Amino acid sequence: MGVNRKKQLITAALLLAAAAFAFYIIYQKSSSFEGYYEARAREVRETCPEYDIRVVFDPALEMITAKQTVVFHNNTAGELREVYFHLYPNAFRSIESAPFPAEELKYAYPEGFSQGYLNVTGVRAGGKKLEYRAEGTVLKVTLPEPLKSGEKIKIEMDFEEKIPFSLGRFGHGKNTYNFGNWYPILCVYDENGWNKDPYYSIGDPFYSETAVYTVSITAPSSYTIAASGRLVEKIREGDRTKWTFRADLVRDFAWMAGSEFKVLSGKVDGVKVSTYYFGSNEAAAKKALEFGKQAIRFFNDYFGPYPYEEYSIVAADFYIGGMEYPNLVLIDWHLFDDETLLEYVVAHETAHQWWYGLVGNNQVKEPWLDEALTEYSTVLYYEGVYGRRRGGEVYQDFIVYPYRFFELGNNSGPILRSLPQFAGWGEYDATVYKKGAIMLKELESRLGKTKLRQVLRLYLRENAYGNATTEDFVKAVNRVMGTDFSNIIYDMLKKSGRLQERDAA
Repeated sequence: MGVNRKKQLITAALLLAAAAFAFYIIYQKSSSFEGYYEARAREVRETCPEYDIRVVFDPALEMITAKQTVVFHNNTAGELREVYFHLYPNAFRSIESAPFPAEELKYAYPEGFSQGYLNVTGVRAGGKKLEYRAEGTVLKVTLPEPLKSGEKIKIEMDFEEKIPFSLGRFGHGKNTYNFGNWYPILCVYDENGWNKDPYYSIGDPFYSETAVYTVSITAPSSYTIAASGRLVEKIREGDRTKWTFRADLVRDFAWMAGSEFKVLSGKVDGVKVSTYYFGSNEAAAKKALEFGKQAIRFFNDYFGPYPYEEYSIVAADFYIGGMEYPNLVLIDWHLFDDETLLEYVVAHETAHQWWYGLVGNNQVKEPWLDEALTEYSTVLYYEGVYGRRRGGEVYQDFIVYPYRFFELGNNSGPILRSLPQFAGWGEYDATVYKKGAIMLKELESRLGKTKLRQVLRLYLRENAYGNATTEDFVKAVNRVMGTDFSNIIYDMLKKSGRLQERDAA
């Protein structure tokens, strides 16, 4: 055997060994994360809420009727005498309470105001009627006897809903019925007690616990249903079809209905990704599907695996642009005509499956935690998929320039604020999305990109299926860096006005 041949064999062996080691490391990282998910899931599943909702959908009447059963666990330290639910559709009862800024009502209601509501018609537990009272968007249910810490109760309720002609999260247009934030969902009880915030007109004013859902929807057979979770059964019953979905460990359940839906599907990393669209926009739907697959693949690798079987991108009558729900996102169908915007919105909403979906937060009190992280993650997506140059262009065009334009005529306040502290959508968007992403980009320059990635992976690992706070994010930074960055981070979060290089980088 010649020397050159020996060198070739040695080189080949070394390359194979390196490849095997790399595969082992990747496998270990992936299996470690997935193993943690499984362990955490078992723990959460023991005491999380369990919803069983049975819906009859009548588009001719613009109504649904439903029966809901929820198993509620008292995870507090004391007794509870009542339980509270959000009734978000009641915000649509009047134009004064409708959850849209005044200047956007013409877009939300293109044919004039249309009323929507949720009426609870009965509440029971153990076969006995319970006292209940609805005030605005909150339902108070008085328990038959105090519920001790560690105990659980099964609450049954009947309700009906009027679906408004409204192009928002809850409502319908001429093509789709959107059911976001549509059912009685438990308020969160935390260190501050029951969180009973109203449906604010800016931001995503929601805060919920991870739960297990079984939802059946009986609809005219001409309609196709897209929903959170996975379809476990579809039964034709005359001119109607019953769709049953199972969503395991998600913090909300949304669904959409359309009589003209077409569906494209593909797989990436074991996840079935689907695009629901209507009309003749198949080429754009294929693009949306590809963008969704790319985003799932990138975020799986960068943060940690998406632990669900399905993910749906749904074209909707939805003037706001995009909206995230577990395993499903709404995309304004007009965006399918603009490939650049379509990709950005799909990437952004997909990132929300990690920041909001897997790691939740109080979106009323600390909206920056999911929105700023998601905007920053969207830039990471472009850098990872297309390279640093394209990522830099997107960062400037979608984040820096809009923020600087806002600052020309305004003085942005602190990033760390609750929704009621923002004057309107313009200030909220510029501060929480743009300034928040700039703060994280500057934090990246201080920590190093690799270190910030480690921070985000640790933050995900320690808070998966739970609700995190700003302090949890700071703790993750401190643990990775081995030193206290609390003052630096809070100074940036609480600073009014433009973030300067000396303040952040």
